Amino acid sequence: MRVLISGIKGQLGRSVFNSRNKSFEILGLDKNNFDLQDFDQCKKVINEFRPDWIVNTAAYTAVDLAESNRKLAFSINALGVENLAKSISKTGGRLLQISTDFVFNGENKTPYKAEDVCKPINTYGESKLEGEKLALQYPGTLILRTSWLYSQYGRNFCLTMLKLHKKYNSLNLPLKVVSDQRGSPTSCKTLSDICWKFMDPNFAKKSNYQIYHWSDKGIISWFDFSKAIGIIGKKLKLIDEPALIIPIKSSDYITEAKRPKFSALDCTNTINFLNHEQEYWEKSLEDVMKSINKGDI
Repeated sequence: MRVLISGIKGQLGRSVFNSRNKSFEILGLDKNNFDLQDFDQCKKVINEFRPDWIVNTAAYTAVDLAESNRKLAFSINALGVENLAKSISKTGGRLLQISTDFVFNGENKTPYKAEDVCKPINTYGESKLEGEKLALQYPGTLILRTSWLYSQYGRNFCLTMLKLHKKYNSLNLPLKVVSDQRGSPTSCKTLSDICWKFMDPNFAKKSNYQIYHWSDKGIISWFDFSKAIGIIGKKLKLIDEPALIIPIKSSDYITEAKRPKFSALDCTNTINFLNHEQEYWEKSLEDVMKSINKGDI
């Protein structure tokens, strides 16, 4: 099987690549050699490699900056996705498009199902939703939404929070973290395993839906997540002591983009389709943190 991974240098792209079946032929590309905004380039690369699947992990993910860079966010997250879907539909391959919990407005009281109405409240969410709509015009597209992604790679909440624990503890200062936004942290490793399951020929041709959800199990706040990172960080000797964390409201932490207050995803359709149970977020977090090099913090 041939698989093209776009966004190979990002945290999810790296995770998908590292969890690959070694017998597969993989082409990993990043923005320096594969510009999603350039349809002719997309078409040329796909025609030459002729992948069975594209896993698109590439995206404009700077949620706050997207508010002032709306055109660029839509160019990458919407137009770029359509370029992939259109190009691979011509060669008989399929697109696995990674999307986000931010397509929802956060007003639900229970986890969002794949068929629930999408009402994004920021530019990033709007651009990702538009990418879904454009991609689904072409046969063979699967959308996989996820939430609160982190890993041992790149820049993400887990690595940032470890550094802040270390810094604020050394300064003997409290660390303030939002406690009224709730969702489900998801390890790139567990999401990567699900990506490969979707591409397994035993499952791929049997899909009854076009949109699926996946996250690790459990619903928590950023405050809860921050505390757990500090506790596990100390346990694994990544930091000496966690900082004191103080819960605050979203209204006390002003950002350019609004965030959903509740964005947990109902993953029932994926669990049933793939016969694969979710892993608890605490276990996933500790597994990831075991792979973190203390020198990187």
